[in-house]
Amino acid sequence: PEVSAPGFHRVTCLHDWSCHRMYPNLTSLSSFLQETYENIPGQTKITFLLQAVHDAAAAEEVKQMAAVLLRRLLSSAFDEIYPGLTVELQTAIKTELQLALEVIVTLSETAAAMLRKHTAIVAQSVPQMLAMMVDLEEDEEWAMADELEDDDFDSNAVAGESALDRIACGLGGKIVLPMIKQHIMQMLQNPDWKYRHAGLMALSAIGEGCHQQMESILNEIVNFVLLFCQDPHPRVRYAACNAIGQMATDFAPNFQKKFHDKVISALLQTMEDQTNPRVQAHAAAALINFTEDCPKNLLIPYLENLVQHLHIIMVAKLQELIQKGTKLVLEQVVTSIASVADTAEEKFVPYYDLFMPSLKHIVENAVQKELRLLRGKTIECISLIGLAVGKEKVFMLCSAPSE
Repeated sequence: PEVSAPGFHRVTCLHDWSCHRMYPNLTSLSSFLQETYENIPGQTKITFLLQAVHDAAAAEEVKQMAAVLLRRLLSSAFDEIYPGLTVELQTAIKTELQLALEVIVTLSETAAAMLRKHTAIVAQSVPQMLAMMVDLEEDEEWAMADELEDDDFDSNAVAGESALDRIACGLGGKIVLPMIKQHIMQMLQNPDWKYRHAGLMALSAIGEGCHQQMESILNEIVNFVLLFCQDPHPRVRYAACNAIGQMATDFAPNFQKKFHDKVISALLQTMEDQTNPRVQAHAAAALINFTEDCPKNLLIPYLENLVQHLHIIMVAKLQELIQKGTKLVLEQVVTSIASVADTAEEKFVPYYDLFMPSLKHIVENAVQKELRLLRGKTIECISLIGLAVGKEKVFMLCSAPSE
């Protein structure tokens, strides 16, 4: 709807907060603000309220009422209003949301006993955190990216995930899990990939804080998460790997004892996703988390299969490094090999000669600045393999002439 003449006059008038004297029938600045708010359209409301919150000349009463109205507006009509806003307004709103959540999260960490008495506040905040995690941009180049950008570390999605992690750790699973479980289940069934992605990342975030409560339903959770390793969208498959890797750490070693067969199978299959290197690399990262805390006797039956998959991928990615300069997947695969060798110990001896020539090639040739991380990971891998197989094999490597 168009702004009415009185409403438009009020918006203009609010550049000078003293003009409320023109409306003597209004008992306070806040009631003047609220009446003006009711008479302007959605996008104008955002500008109007942000101005009121940040205007240094505004009365404190106005700022507080503007903050209340802004939160109410975003809670009720965020999906309708937010996409149509300018980039500047979207950025301003993200800042306001993150600051508002920071207050609740900090209270959960520093005054948890007090906040547990006011669970309604937490119950209102949890859906807002999840809504922030859905704030993702479509990016056709994401799956092929070889460099992990730092630009998104202050994004709404990251802020929401961090807030969820902290509030779960601060308040514990008895309070947080019942509030969030149904929301996550609904998100995982949403046809929009962003919601499925956010739901899986939320599961990753709450595992540490909700450890005891989630452990009793872990079988249900794991079986559900593994389904998303086959999701049609690569970023959802990535999030599934993230959840598996985080649960492998949070619930070790019981996670490995209960789910070794289905998890190893799912991760190896996902690592074959040659068309989406970002997903491939994250599956390898999840495998690292799994094998680091996996009891040796459980890993050995899978050793031959693991070695075959890792060697095939390493050789293919080494060729890609030589031809295209891409390295992300190779970095993770090298670390996966190191983790498997570290757990398998002397059982890795038969595979020493299979891996060492390629690893030695990387150390000798990956000397460019942008390959320092890969070279460092490879040196660490060789060291862990050496510890696993014993000094005789290491001496053979050191005495072998370079080609």
